Amino acid sequence: MSIGENIKKLRELHNLSQKELGEIAGVSDKAVSTWEKNEKSPRMGAIQKIADHFGILKSDIIENKNIVSTINEPQQTYGSDSVPMPLLGSIAAGVPIEMIPVKEMINVPREIADMYPDAFLVKVSGDSMNKVIPSGALALIDPTEEIKNGDIAAVSVNGYDATLKRFYKFQDGITLEPESYNPNITTQFFSSKEQEYNPIHLKGKLVWYMAPLDIKF
Repeated sequence: MSIGENIKKLRELHNLSQKELGEIAGVSDKAVSTWEKNEKSPRMGAIQKIADHFGILKSDIIENKNIVSTINEPQQTYGSDSVPMPLLGSIAAGVPIEMIPVKEMINVPREIADMYPDAFLVKVSGDSMNKVIPSGALALIDPTEEIKNGDIAAVSVNGYDATLKRFYKFQDGITLEPESYNPNITTQFFSSKEQEYNPIHLKGKLVWYMAPLDIKF
């Protein structure tokens, strides 16, 4: 079977529309239509996104074979070059990390996982650190790493979900500094006195981040 036929069969097996598959691959439904008609061939990046989403190999899509038999075969979801790590939900103050529900497991390069075996992923929301890490990215947070002045940390303020900020601790308080292109986002300072009723909880240090599989360029 051709690449287009394999993509169409894969889409139909999962009861997806061309628009839904396009969202997975980061393209329009018209692009998916041209693939399935064999008018154009998808780029390798799009094929990789589709393969990652369905837990199959890229070669399963591009090689001349029936995708149905591939789907029905047991798949090795996590290859030798990647390791599954937990993507956590809300990480609010006072909630132990081990009690936070795991939303799903996400593959990260084995080299990274080996360096930070106790780390977890969170999805970045908002533009307060978009000079460094874009909204929608998956940030790897290590709760065991020492957080020093100038490090980017997941910080929970007064019980709210953790936010990523550059952290500075001074004798009279703590500063949380954004790195944003949005001029409306400003530095926050919490004095030692203020922290008695507005506590700061450090959840871990940002050690790495990756783009989500469904990111659009």
